[in-house]
Amino acid sequence: MYSNEIEMYPDIILWLEKQLKGKYGKKAKKITVLDTHDSDLLNFIIKLKYQRFFPEFTTYKIRQDITGFIEYEDKVDLVFVECKNGKLSLINLSQLIGYSCIALPVISILIAPQGMGTTLSKLLTSFNRTDILEFRPNRKIQVLKWDYNKKDIDRMNSIT
Repeated sequence: MYSNEIEMYPDIILWLEKQLKGKYGKKAKKITVLDTHDSDLLNFIIKLKYQRFFPEFTTYKIRQDITGFIEYEDKVDLVFVECKNGKLSLINLSQLIGYSCIALPVISILIAPQGMGTTLSKLLTSFNRTDILEFRPNRKIQVLKWDYNKKDIDRMNSIT
């Protein structure tokens, strides 16, 4: 297992790159996945020269752990991943909902090897409150359990 969440990033980055290239690779010009935990999103947008695609980028003072950038001719789509090395909680979900409402990623993922904590699991599965995952129409946060050994998600214990 991982001793901290930063140790998760290389495995999750490789997994996400593969997923995005499989899903968007034929249409996208370029797909970049970066560890963005230690600097605001606006700095990565400047570094990648994507300012013209994000008129509000100066307000993106958010720090999600991993960000995917899917570049097309006329736009760049964002993908957010928030990693946790403990059980996923409502606080973790709330953080990612906030980030997602600000920058509107096409995919937003909350992921942990331990999966969901009791309260989050009960709310999403027992009470079927998956409506709380939607941060925009047709845009939902995926709550995923990471399988450390397979270096892939545990689909049976994930909500996509």
